[in-house]
Amino acid sequence: MKKGLILCLGVICSLSSYALSSYKANYDLYASMALGSLKIGNAEFILEADNDHYVYTNKASVSPLWQTLYNYSRTEESSGLVVNQQIISNYYRLLELKGDSVDKAFEIKIFTDQNFSTVEGNKYWKNGPGKIADELSIYLALSYDINTQPNQKIFTYQVADSEGIKPQNFTVLGAETIDINGEKIPTIKIECPELRLTLNLSEKHNYLPILIRKTNGKSRFHLTLTNYQELP
Repeated sequence: MKKGLILCLGVICSLSSYALSSYKANYDLYASMALGSLKIGNAEFILEADNDHYVYTNKASVSPLWQTLYNYSRTEESSGLVVNQQIISNYYRLLELKGDSVDKAFEIKIFTDQNFSTVEGNKYWKNGPGKIADELSIYLALSYDINTQPNQKIFTYQVADSEGIKPQNFTVLGAETIDINGEKIPTIKIECPELRLTLNLSEKHNYLPILIRKTNGKSRFHLTLTNYQELP
């Protein structure tokens, strides 16, 4: 369950043409179990954009009802710049708590112009095509690129995490209309096979993923948008 939550909870973004727009988005987290699809928690993503600089945060947790089975929370922060119509991440911080104990905590500094990142003093070099991103900014970059390069079918990013830098391909599968709380919303469906991750980006919501599906082993998870608010 943990890996599915980690990958699901690190997934949200919003953009306007050639510029980031500040927003707050709330999601419900569901897990597919023997009894059906059950809500087990929620997440809040906030993007604060100021001209060409951004700070992007995610706070997610399992609801009290499920904490006896799986008590978990995740806090992330990513910051960077928009340079030459590209999202350039330069900092990422993650704190995961399992119960009352710290399960994972690290900071990443990304040096895109020199093609490497550092994690707690260890240096990792980029090992393939695509710009370097972190676990949050990769989805910010994806939504930005979908907005500015609508005809491109595959987007490749070098994802920096605590273990190094690894390329990930996101493939555009086409248009799909999905139902969210009784509303039919046109979306662009995107898949990352290696991560077993599928996103539905909504143009109505500035290419914010409004539905996120993640499969981890035999476990399936999904996040659905419950509230979206543009911030001044």
